[in-house]
Amino acid sequence: MRLVRLALCVLPLAAGSVAASAQDLNVPVPVPELELLLAAEPMHIVAAEISRPKARGDITLKADVSFGGAEPIRVKLRKSVPGAEEFNNVPRYDLAAYELQKLLMDAGDYVVPPTALRMVRLEDFRRYTDQVRPTFKDSDDVLAVLQYWLQEVKVIEDVYDPARFEADPGYARHVGQLNVFTYLIEHRDSNVGNFLISRATTAPRVFSVDNGVAFASGDSDRGELWRRMRVSRIPADTAQRLRSLSEATLTERLAVLAQWELRDGRFVPAAHGANLASRRGVRTRNGVVQLGLTEGEIERIGRRVRELVEDLDAGRLATF
Repeated sequence: MRLVRLALCVLPLAAGSVAASAQDLNVPVPVPELELLLAAEPMHIVAAEISRPKARGDITLKADVSFGGAEPIRVKLRKSVPGAEEFNNVPRYDLAAYELQKLLMDAGDYVVPPTALRMVRLEDFRRYTDQVRPTFKDSDDVLAVLQYWLQEVKVIEDVYDPARFEADPGYARHVGQLNVFTYLIEHRDSNVGNFLISRATTAPRVFSVDNGVAFASGDSDRGELWRRMRVSRIPADTAQRLRSLSEATLTERLAVLAQWELRDGRFVPAAHGANLASRRGVRTRNGVVQLGLTEGEIERIGRRVRELVEDLDAGRLATF
């Protein structure tokens, strides 16, 4: 409860104030507190609108949400479809991407903003968007992706600038970390707007805010620029983490990402249990819903980790 109270005290900072340091410029609320709020605190949608109204078929909401009755903060809010699996709308991929980055970098370097999955009442969604249906049987709940809305960022044609990569070591660090991350998840949606850069004048952070077309997604016509390694060198500490990253660790962290159990017609968060079906990403059994990456998806990440380590050993990929 102390953590919750502290989080509520600092929430007004998220509404638009600029933190003093570049590290806090884009995510002024401490990451652990944001994770708690997004995943577990009672929430009320104060206002919402389609995030990109000019983008055909966009279902993502830009929402102002109050957690625990505190001042609203802005989040990206996206409904899932029945069954929680659809091209470019795979909630478990969003959470898997967020969790995978934790094996590669510390919170101050995160390239994916705080992200969580939670069940939202159908009636709450219907106030702001149509064609929404319950995600799983026996409940009117809708599985949703919540992602913190970054502060002080901008959209540019390409967040990777080779000249700046050579001139600004801090920027090079963030881009190198981003590229390792996008390579491991096989990012297949490099449309403008999915990658953002901080407004910081030096060592700006870079972010990947849409990771739904990744992992084992099918072929995509949305741009695969970030599926390959674009940089020729990466931070030495990132390389060290790659070398220590085993498939067993990947399985431990990514095989079970979220779990709920049905109580009185609502799905409530539950402790992660044993993997209910390792070859399926969405698992339902006896009123339990469990999400995670499949064996095959984790094996794909493991292969790409090994490829990067081989490139490091062969000198095809340098460190700094």
